[in-house]
Amino acid sequence: MYKTRWVERNYCLEIFGKLHEQVNPPVCPEINESLWNWYRDTKTTAHGLKSSLQSFGVTVGFTVLKNSLDYLKGLSAKLQKRDVDIFETPTMIENIKSEIQCLRDDIAVEFQR
Repeated sequence: MYKTRWVERNYCLEIFGKLHEQVNPPVCPEINESLWNWYRDTKTTAHGLKSSLQSFGVTVGFTVLKNSLDYLKGLSAKLQKRDVDIFETPTMIENIKSEIQCLRDDIAVEFQR
């Protein structure tokens, strides 16, 4: 099985999610920057990147994107196999559409989880 762009995108989102947890932990320990000899520009760029990754918009947008594409992950992997029955594809797509529609119908309940 060869990985397509969609499977790779899901994989990249999983990796970024793990990195995002490290950058944005619930309790952030203080770092003693005097132990490291970093250039001033490097410090400024690193702090800018960290603050943008910790912003509410990035966190919510990433979470929504990752959770949305999780529904398509299995379908993408199944559709790229050689032995997939092309007549089953519409059924698989309809199943995913119905799952997403159920989420949309109960969006208030889902966001409270």
